[in-house]
Amino acid sequence: MQTWSMRMLAVFLVLAIVYVIFSFVYRKYHTQRLLNELQSLDFEAFDKDIHSSMTKLFFPLYNIEFMKLNRYIMTDDSEKIKEQFEKLIRIARGKKQRYEIISMAFEHYVYEENKEQSKNLLDTIDNGTNEGLKAHAHMLYDILILNKTNHIKNMEAQFPQCTSQEKAIVGYLLAKQYRNQHNAKKAEYYESFVKKEA
Repeated sequence: MQTWSMRMLAVFLVLAIVYVIFSFVYRKYHTQRLLNELQSLDFEAFDKDIHSSMTKLFFPLYNIEFMKLNRYIMTDDSEKIKEQFEKLIRIARGKKQRYEIISMAFEHYVYEENKEQSKNLLDTIDNGTNEGLKAHAHMLYDILILNKTNHIKNMEAQFPQCTSQEKAIVGYLLAKQYRNQHNAKKAEYYESFVKKEA
């Protein structure tokens, strides 16, 4: 009896090791395949793969829904984007993951200049303890929703140290503020950095 139990335990251990190795290899290969489908804009193949039983078996639900979010952002499907953000906030595990997706949702809506959605998420961010995230969120809300111009001085001081990618983002925010001030010359100067990166 003891020998049989040991054999069964050994079989289970081997099966568990095989499953872990196969899961790792499959997830790595399948993630790359899904990313390639998104990059090549092959949404039909992506939709088929993301809904397959193998994907559901080997990928965590959060990862599947996050990949779907990226697909909807790429096709600019506002209703599906909203559904995915709500779903991801609901199923996020732990405070860190939840605030990461809330921050992403906030940035999406604030750059879309959607006052209602960004204000709701800003209130949620304000209820948290991440002071850096709060400051960043309020800066974006000031510029893109409230049309304030009170961040020009600090952003212009930071601008020379920015990477080219950062200059595109900061340049956009500076241009927006100068447009609010009706200073077309300065706005166009910073917009040129956005065009370089586009």
